[in-house]
Amino acid sequence: MRKNILLLFFGCIAFAMTAIAAPQLQQGSIVNAASFAVDGSPNAAIAQGSLFTVFGVDVGPTTAVNVDQFPLPTALGGVSVRVTVNGQNFDCPMIFVLNSQVSGILPSNVPPGTATLVLTYNGQASNAITFPVVPRMAGVFSRNSSGSGQSVIQNYISPSSQPDNALNQAAHAGQVAILWGTGLGASLNGDDRNLPAPGDLLPRDQVRVYVGGVQANVEYAGRSGCCAGVDQVNFVVPQNVEGCFVPVVVTLNGMPSNFTMMAIKNGGTSCDGAFGLDSNRLDQLISKVNLKTGAIGFTRTRMQVLGFNTSTEVGFGNFEELNSQGLLTGGSALGEGLFTSNSCSVTNYRTDFGNGNAGEQPDPMAPFLVRGLDAGVAISVAGPNGQKQLPKVTGETGQYFATLGDPLNPTASYLTPGVYTMSNGGGGADVGAFNFTKTIPTFIDWSNRDAISNIVRSQPLTVTWTAGQAQSGLVVISGISYSIPRKVSSSFFCYADPAAGTFTVPAYVLSAMVASDSSGNTLLQAGTLNVGGALSPGFFEAPGIDLGVFFVSAMDMKQVNYQ
Repeated sequence: MRKNILLLFFGCIAFAMTAIAAPQLQQGSIVNAASFAVDGSPNAAIAQGSLFTVFGVDVGPTTAVNVDQFPLPTALGGVSVRVTVNGQNFDCPMIFVLNSQVSGILPSNVPPGTATLVLTYNGQASNAITFPVVPRMAGVFSRNSSGSGQSVIQNYISPSSQPDNALNQAAHAGQVAILWGTGLGASLNGDDRNLPAPGDLLPRDQVRVYVGGVQANVEYAGRSGCCAGVDQVNFVVPQNVEGCFVPVVVTLNGMPSNFTMMAIKNGGTSCDGAFGLDSNRLDQLISKVNLKTGAIGFTRTRMQVLGFNTSTEVGFGNFEELNSQGLLTGGSALGEGLFTSNSCSVTNYRTDFGNGNAGEQPDPMAPFLVRGLDAGVAISVAGPNGQKQLPKVTGETGQYFATLGDPLNPTASYLTPGVYTMSNGGGGADVGAFNFTKTIPTFIDWSNRDAISNIVRSQPLTVTWTAGQAQSGLVVISGISYSIPRKVSSSFFCYADPAAGTFTVPAYVLSAMVASDSSGNTLLQAGTLNVGGALSPGFFEAPGIDLGVFFVSAMDMKQVNYQ
């Protein structure tokens, strides 16, 4: 009995300590609620009158509480947020509260500058964090609520018909599209707690929407009629732009938002060509709750480091079961690298340089992965230069990987033009036996590589190349920049027609990149510029999967600084 009483006593103490624990915030944990732009990236500031989200520990109740009426409260579920600038205090209207994150509106009358934020939950105040406040900083909502992938865009058909844009609900040229976001600026009447006043929040020549690299005509850029802090940008889908993953970005006075995507098809509603599939096949795949996929690919990367030429050639296989919503939101890695030709996108992400993962991008598949699929002990590759094995990665079901060439001997390349055969013997527990052949052509040659050194982010960048053998695919121009002090990495991807021979990366793309800063460490790359080719995906059949994709890419990489 004594033991039970003591347990009860100490249990009550533990409960009381948990109940009164103060909320905890980390510096950099406040973000634009649409873009989720990471702290330290060029578009990370919070705009007057915009929706923000702050992440933390014990910052709200264990069950989510949403606001459901006007006027918006400044305290919700026991949570309040106060912002201080130059000695002035401002209480934020609250939208959503949970123990791990809180969302609200930065009042329109908070002056630009460095602000301090303190969150209070059940009478307990958090530690203070600081963040920059600016008049405007656009963020675009995405369907997967991460700031990337499929945009939250509606195709305007009529006042009663405005379907969400998706792979199976594409927009067409000349149609008005409604893009949803936040950060266009302070409300017109200064009231953030009630239904907003309608009207453009800034001159239309200061807001631009680029769709597949083409500037669209903007018809409205202001608060939505439904929600405080929520903006909408109505634009006309431009001519001569079509694709399943068309990049969309909003710039305000030249500063870009996050990059998202939309589907455009001139005729019909289902997008043709997503992942190389026709609309009928795509509809069949989307109808599945889960999608079993296989991907086999080869990549070659050539680079000059400290005067030495290196070449890395790898082969890999990914066999996975995915939630089919990954296709609808454009989050599937199968769609990575299949954006519309003559367009670009940018991603900024946090990087823990102390653990040696500089420039390592988050896995876009992670949110949709259900499980790995066993495709056998190894994948065999037979080509002009002999046979190789892609063995199973230890501890990762469905993952296969091998180095193919000799990094110290670039002339002894394994991935030379020719016919390659891929097979998996008798198959595995989830994926049956397959055997197929594909042809790898000669890739492009980056012709103005030596003329490019440091890259000025405020200026456009032109690259040129000499095309290889005729190929159905894209030229890929990409780059990475990182800042050790800011703990931020940026990557951009642009896609061009191989026959064009030249492509200019727009300044609004490069300006979204973080400035390179290796903090004086000359052994580390501050950034890279990469130019190469990617074949259009080929397909293969295998028992146990719904979709098998084969792709090849070859890149030339150069060390640069993004200034």
